[in-house]
Amino acid sequence: MLCRLEISNYALIENVDLTFEPGFTTITGETGAGKSILLKALNLLLGERVDTSVLRQSGNKCFLEATFDLSKLKLESFFQNNALDFDFQCIVRREFTQAGKSRCFINDSPVQLNVLKELGEKLISVHTQHQTLALFDTDFQFDVLDYYANLEAVVSGYSKKYKAYRDLTNQLEILQNQEAQNRKDRDYKTFLLNELIEANLDKLNIETLQSDYRKIQNVEKISEALKNANSIFSSEQLSPLNSLRSLIQILDELKNFDSKFNELHARLLSSKIEMEDVENELLEQTENLNFSDNEAQLVKEKIDSFNALSYKHNVRTIEELISLRNQLEEQIKEIESVEKSVTETELEIAKLYKELLTEAKSISKKRTSKIPELEKTIHSLLSNLAMPDAQLKIELNQPHNGPSGHEKIGVHGIDTIEFMFKTNLGGQFLPIKKIASGGELSRLMLSILSTLSSTKNLPTLIFDEIDTGVSGEVAAKMATEFMSIGKNIQIVVITHLPQVAAKGSVHLHVSKENKETKTVTFVKQLNKKERVIELAKMISGEKITEAAKENAMNLLNIS
Repeated sequence: MLCRLEISNYALIENVDLTFEPGFTTITGETGAGKSILLKALNLLLGERVDTSVLRQSGNKCFLEATFDLSKLKLESFFQNNALDFDFQCIVRREFTQAGKSRCFINDSPVQLNVLKELGEKLISVHTQHQTLALFDTDFQFDVLDYYANLEAVVSGYSKKYKAYRDLTNQLEILQNQEAQNRKDRDYKTFLLNELIEANLDKLNIETLQSDYRKIQNVEKISEALKNANSIFSSEQLSPLNSLRSLIQILDELKNFDSKFNELHARLLSSKIEMEDVENELLEQTENLNFSDNEAQLVKEKIDSFNALSYKHNVRTIEELISLRNQLEEQIKEIESVEKSVTETELEIAKLYKELLTEAKSISKKRTSKIPELEKTIHSLLSNLAMPDAQLKIELNQPHNGPSGHEKIGVHGIDTIEFMFKTNLGGQFLPIKKIASGGELSRLMLSILSTLSSTKNLPTLIFDEIDTGVSGEVAAKMATEFMSIGKNIQIVVITHLPQVAAKGSVHLHVSKENKETKTVTFVKQLNKKERVIELAKMISGEKITEAAKENAMNLLNIS
């Protein structure tokens, strides 16, 4: 419930501080006095974007603040989800600079504009003749039926699950596209990987292979050189070992005469050991020089394989090829993981679809059972509003199965909805957008909201001149309906009809006056005497007659 509204430095308003009561409040005033400014300021406070041209150029910032009683609205989860302190008394504030930059606050906590707008939609519901276009909206029509059938919680749970279902189907589409692309890559990547696996890279010593390959290529030259070297070692005249042995004998004698020869003798012994080792190594190399044709072919194949793979993948080392092989293994694992995810997601979607279909059928059955009662209630209210032959017909249908043969489900379940309306006896039911006038739509909307307000805790309802185009008996009946709504929830009606204005428990009057060099809008709560004068003006114009006063007093039930 709206408890208080303060507006400073907005359009023609310097400062207005209004207190609102529960029940039915009316707002009246001359055309252009500023009634719409109040509504625009309230919409702005609750999240609408600002038109900087309507900010007052006083040098002071624009300030809007409202206090709401949340005791009858279940909004704890909203505050919790947005990390806001919850209190049954909620203060909403918005401040603007002359440039139009704004700051928003809920209970003194700064918030983003979208959060303020979301809360605003839960606190205030504004209806004008133009906004009865909501009646054409499928979401609104479902909301009306579900609200009346007390299905809000069930439908909310279904909607959350359906969103998860849609998210999964979108995810599946992405995975399937990825899988299709992967199928194109998988065979090629598997081929590359198998090539690298067959190369047995972990056991491949390229330096050894290259050495063996050089030996194979030059085996005759190496064999001839080894033969010559071995012949030198085996020659009695040319053998370096024979010469060393002779030198060692000489120094062995000399060291007996002078210790200085000990070191030379030791060095020659060391050289002899090295020389013998060289001789043995040469003999071993000679013995190992022979390669079988198979061995030579195997070495050549391994070298050719390495060179081909290196060239193919533009790398130079075994380590780079091994790294590439590991990457391909991971990529193929990822491809297999996508395939697995597709299967798992399809199973999860099938399970969720089955649950949703069961819930949707249950919801549809409950909706169907409540339609006759809702239609009857709306018909009764329309009769009270001077439309005795008007009838609302709610068509609830289930579309044909989808392409897969499964029953089609949507955000509203398995149902489609259409509000059909006829205004005359014997007339044809047609979609409301094709048959109803603005005044008829206003009365239909009023009937719907009146029906819901009797059983549900709706937000504060604001009606902005939806009684335009009606008068006399219809206006009086609309006023009675406003009073009926006001018994259950707070309702504020901006009106130009005295029959409606008189029925409000509180009457606010909007006027504008010239103040020095500017025009300023004022809002005042009228007392009984002032209400008589205001209603009389609405009846007879600026020149108030005694008959108008008497009529005004009758409307107010003042004797």
